Order: sequence, then C-alpha cells, then structure tokens
Amino acid sequence: MMQNFKDIDFNSIWQETMGWNISDKSGRKFDDQVESNFWVQLAPHYTKEYDLNKDTDLIADRLSALLGTDRTILEIGCGSGNFTALMARYSRSILGLDFSPAMLAVLDERRLAEGIGNIRTQAGKWEDFTTDAVFDYIVSVNSLYRIRDMQKALLKMQAYSRCGFIIVRTIQRPFFFDLYTQNSVACAECPDYQLLPLLLWRSGIQANVEFITYPKKKHFLNLADVSQEMQADLTAQIFHEQQARLLQAFTGQAAFTDGRYTISQPRTTVIISVKK
Repeated sequence: MMQNFKDIDFNSIWQETMGWNISDKSGRKFDDQVESNFWVQLAPHYTKEYDLNKDTDLIADRLSALLGTDRTILEIGCGSGNFTALMARYSRSILGLDFSPAMLAVLDERRLAEGIGNIRTQAGKWEDFTTDAVFDYIVSVNSLYRIRDMQKALLKMQAYSRCGFIIVRTIQRPFFFDLYTQNSVACAECPDYQLLPLLLWRSGIQANVEFITYPKKKHFLNLADVSQEMQADLTAQIFHEQQARLLQAFTGQAAFTDGRYTISQPRTTVIISVKK
C-alpha cells in the first residue's frame, strides 16, 4: 500500500539518507575528535583555498539583499569568516559560532588584522548552543552536515531569530556532474538541499528556495589526472565502460593552453530563506 505523503517522517528520511543509521559510527560525521583534527589541519589555508566568494560574488550579494542593513546576526559554522567578514560590513553585530577552535582562531586573527569590531566568536555546536538573546537573522553557509536531528535544529533557528534565517547549501556533486549528465552517466549527489525545504514546509515554516548557478574552473595537467578524478566519482565498472566517451567529451569542452587542460563546469548553490 502506498504511503500517504502527509504520513512521511522527513526527519527520519533525513537521518537515513544522510547516513545516521549506519552501524559504523566512525569518521568525521560521528567522531568529534576526528572532526576537530581535520579542521586543525585545514584552518591555516582554508580561506585561501576554499573561499566560495572567489568562485562568484552572486551568493554574497544575495545574502546582503536578504539580510538588509544594521541587523544582528548569528552565523552557524562561520569557520574562518569568508562570509562573516563580508556581512560585518553592513550588519550591526555578528556572533560567529563554530565547532572548530582552530577555525575561530583564524577568524579572530582576521578580524583583528582588518579592524573589524562587530564580530565576536564562540566555540560550540548548534545543537548545544543556548542563549537568552534573539537575533534578527541566523545564517548558515555549508555548515549543517553533522546534524542528526535536523528538524529540531531548524525549529531552533526559527525560535532564535526575530526576522528569519537563511541556509546556503552548495549542492554536493562531482565537479564533472554536468558532463556526466550530458552523456547519460549516472553519478551520486547529496540530496540534503531537497530535504531541508521539505522539513521546513512540513513544520509549517514557509521557506523560499533559490538556485544560483555559476561556472567553476579547474585545471588538469593531463588526461590521466582527468581519468583519476572521474574514476573516483564513478564505480569502477561504469568508469571502465564510459572512459573513452567521457574523455572525448572532456577534450571537446576543455581548452589546452600552457601545457594543461582548463575546463569550466556549472556549480549550483541553493539559498533557502525564511522571512517572518
């Protein structure tokens, strides 16, 4: 018998889809120490190598338009402050919450070096965070991947925000996702961006969903490096069967200059916003 849509528990589907029901609870998602160690290693060069604003300013511009000026903001998972520093230019104050003290140390150094006086930081998880304060807006940029009870986390955002909250999620797809799709080759993507609005709507919270697509450029020294990346994306069998066709598609789109291949592929970021 087909299940009624109204009876579907999307929070349970979130937990199952995001891997919370597996028996092996090792790795970054489940182990706080492993996660902490990961960010200790990445923190010193995160801003240089993983700043989303270097790919496009469309996301920062949309955040600015949604937030307005002179707002108090709580940013969940602020990291080294790639978006925090930008929001600070037009916000009254920002509390940056992050699990990693190493990342917050980088942000603290950055705000002191740049003379930013309206950012303060706090180490901790959103699940454990408590305060008597209410913020105008809560913002999360690519930072909710370790939350098990997502419905509770979203309702908490609703409770702690006066004007609403904004969740930015870059769709987790392989770099060559569009090339694979064009050639009818199946590959995995993370569906969290699909489940988050459903959880909000099911909770009675009106959420708006926007998609921002922009080019992401990447360089490869040779076709062996391209093959290596494709093989990591696909099963061994699919890659073996499709390798020649995919490499032909790649060379048809890539430019070869200065001894390397350069190709741009579309990347999509989803902005889920709630306005009270």
